[in-house]
Amino acid sequence: MKLFQFSWGIYPRRILIYLKEKGISDIELVDIDVVKGENRTPEFLKMNPLGTIPVLEAENGEHICQSTSILQYLEETFPTPDMSGQSIEEDAQTHDQLMLVNDAYNFASMCTFQASPLFAERRNQADEAARAFHFEYAQILKNLEALSGDGDFLGGTAPNIADVAFYASEQFMRDLYKLQLPDEFERLEAIFQRFAKRPSAKPAIFPQFVVDNAPLRTFQ
Repeated sequence: MKLFQFSWGIYPRRILIYLKEKGISDIELVDIDVVKGENRTPEFLKMNPLGTIPVLEAENGEHICQSTSILQYLEETFPTPDMSGQSIEEDAQTHDQLMLVNDAYNFASMCTFQASPLFAERRNQADEAARAFHFEYAQILKNLEALSGDGDFLGGTAPNIADVAFYASEQFMRDLYKLQLPDEFERLEAIFQRFAKRPSAKPAIFPQFVVDNAPLRTFQ
């Protein structure tokens, strides 16, 4: 198998962190330079017409192009250690959590589109839109906090795939855009801080021009 990725991206990092958590080392990592537009070349677009990253090339040559689908595929391919759930009910709860993570950070991303100088030349930005997207982000986090249980992680005593997606997404937002969890989400903050101590959670190294231009302007 091959994983087409770039090491600092929010969605590729989900997969890279997952591989470390699982101890999977026999998947070839293929670096794609998004700054140079290598994800827009005809060769890449044959694999994924959307041009998004990551892309997993499976053993049979098929391409899986969404991080959630890649996590699920790898979890079924490499079931040990379990990071989905040891029963049908646990598996369903993990996927509930994962969908909430996806929804929350989709809204967080839309907020950055409206409030980060990084996108100022490509979008008609509006503080009202940034506030609306931030509100939806926080509302979904309330549901995630309610489903977080009372263990050390979303997965209980050990991280699950929702923990991986949550940590990668939250770390990306707070390290790059300086957007982090609202203060009321103490459970989620505690889970984030616990995961941050794991060997898989080494911080990403961002391109300097991205670091210089990404932090959000005040929109509250």
